[in-house]
Amino acid sequence: MRLRHAFAVSIGLVAAIVPATSVFAAPAATSNVLYNSLVPSPGNLPSIGFEANQTAQFGNEITLTRSARVATVVVTMDSWGCQTRTGAGNNCVTSPGSTFSEPITLNIFRIPATNPTTQADTPGNGLPGTTILSVTKTFAIPYRPSANNTKCIGDEAGYWFDSKNGECFPGLATNITFNLSSLHVTLPKTFVDGIAYNTSDYGAAPYGDATSCHSTTEGCGYDSLNVGLSYDPDNLNVGSNPYPGYVWWNTSTASDYCDSGAAGSGTFRIDSPSTPACWGVYNEPDAPWYQPAVEVTTS
Repeated sequence: MRLRHAFAVSIGLVAAIVPATSVFAAPAATSNVLYNSLVPSPGNLPSIGFEANQTAQFGNEITLTRSARVATVVVTMDSWGCQTRTGAGNNCVTSPGSTFSEPITLNIFRIPATNPTTQADTPGNGLPGTTILSVTKTFAIPYRPSANNTKCIGDEAGYWFDSKNGECFPGLATNITFNLSSLHVTLPKTFVDGIAYNTSDYGAAPYGDATSCHSTTEGCGYDSLNVGLSYDPDNLNVGSNPYPGYVWWNTSTASDYCDSGAAGSGTFRIDSPSTPACWGVYNEPDAPWYQPAVEVTTS
């Protein structure tokens, strides 16, 4: 299997695989939780960088414990951006609590009329059904903490130190919450979700390269903002994934799809329709699988 699904590194927009460095137990289930693939207190997660991976939308097909009126959808993002970079080594320096604003969209679609993994790898296949809801909210995304040049050395030079986990990390996992209670929408038991936002060069309306942050040493925070990934089945304790090892995404780089773009690129679709599941964590065609870190609750 070719795992090309790379994870954006914090300095520049280079693609590299950044596996999780710790194993975390799944959180306890509660009655109002319909689906949960979050990782408790992760510090940092494997993640998909939209700028680094030329991505406009990323998500998954999930099955809730039951059809219910949705209250919240929580998504783990991974922030690799620094507030500033200073000194000869361009060290990351972030004042505690510093954030940048980023509009992020949650899309929820109906599932395809037929099993998407039985459709041919040709354009027009593997697409979701009609849109159930689309909500955009502007979030205050924290920058990752400053580099700790005492505890984080060698291959981890420039990373920040997470005292809670006792580890050095290049990015900071942070949860965002879409409160959907006021919409009074009842979700079907199974649906496709997608997270979308803009970066300098990608998304529905890219910001472009003329922004003030683009000319700085640290760059723009949104260009180092990723969608966090957890493990299936390790971190999936409520609900299920109908197609383990498959995700849904829109990337303009054909070779990033498991089918090398045979079913098209630049469109939100399953990756990939008739190609065997290839989102294995250990580059093997079996579990554990990567999945977006998401929680869905009802009131």
